[in-house]
Amino acid sequence: MFRYKVIHNQKFEEEKFFNKKELGEILNLYGSMVSVGEWKDYAIFINKNIVGFNIYRKATENPLYQIIKNLSTKSRNHKYSIKDQAGSILKNSNQLKSILEVISKKKLKVVK
Repeated sequence: MFRYKVIHNQKFEEEKFFNKKELGEILNLYGSMVSVGEWKDYAIFINKNIVGFNIYRKATENPLYQIIKNLSTKSRNHKYSIKDQAGSILKNSNQLKSILEVISKKKLKVVK
């Protein structure tokens, strides 16, 4: 009879990037803004403690918005934050949807 030993790898369970659901929500918003001609480009950056999605109106400018996910297990104050073009934090939250609502409200103003 064979015995199996389950190995729990803690590093495997650590978050290293946006998960599929998070990335889907971000890309849905991005796609709708591209379709109205407001956004033109994006970039993804990965750091030891954060991962971010930068949104650009033009590729040569500073990012219009930065959607940031905090990967640090030490700092669990806010998991997500959004910054504007000047680098000011517009909102911090533990839910991605509330972060994306900041941009969605501005999107409604642009479309109307």
